[in-house]
Amino acid sequence: MMKKYLAALSATALIGIAPSALAASTTELKVTGIITPAACVPTLSSGGIVDHGKISSKDLNQTKETRLTPYTLQFSVNCDSATVFTLKPIDNRPNTDHDNGELFGLGKINGDQRLGGFQGYFGNSVADGVPAITLGSTNNGNSWSKVSGFYPYMLYAVGSPADQATPIAVKDLVTDLQVQTFIARADSLDLGNEVNIDGSATLEIRY
Repeated sequence: MMKKYLAALSATALIGIAPSALAASTTELKVTGIITPAACVPTLSSGGIVDHGKISSKDLNQTKETRLTPYTLQFSVNCDSATVFTLKPIDNRPNTDHDNGELFGLGKINGDQRLGGFQGYFGNSVADGVPAITLGSTNNGNSWSKVSGFYPYMLYAVGSPADQATPIAVKDLVTDLQVQTFIARADSLDLGNEVNIDGSATLEIRY
């Protein structure tokens, strides 16, 4: 046993005095994060459903997109205590909108025809009883500015009208979310059979 120990020790010593030009043989894995005492619960009125019912294909524009009737939902976030949080929308039908990722998708017809898309608009925001604004970021929160549009490629936070570049801590948020749906130009779609409008997005709270 002693000889094996000495051999191991010698090998360690030799590695220790190897020339500095040799590449490092180790790398570091870090596990980080923050445990927050607060939790926030997002909710949407009407169960988060915008139902356009049945639409006749004859009522769609042949050579340009068709705007359907907009619907306004109420979006609320309730936290255990005042917390700085962000909202990340996730398109559950990615790569199916007709506007190259600018909108949330509505699914495809025959696997390759993009049916259309939808977007949202925030308005009348109230945070803890005080008027607030929506902030948006396209660089993962490195910088913020006032926005109203709700798109899949942005990160969102709550801000104060007095400072339109810094997210604020909020306990209770209530805001309107108007949803606007678009159907792609009808002459690009096979509408010989019934087609489901199948848009879906997840609103994820991040701390």
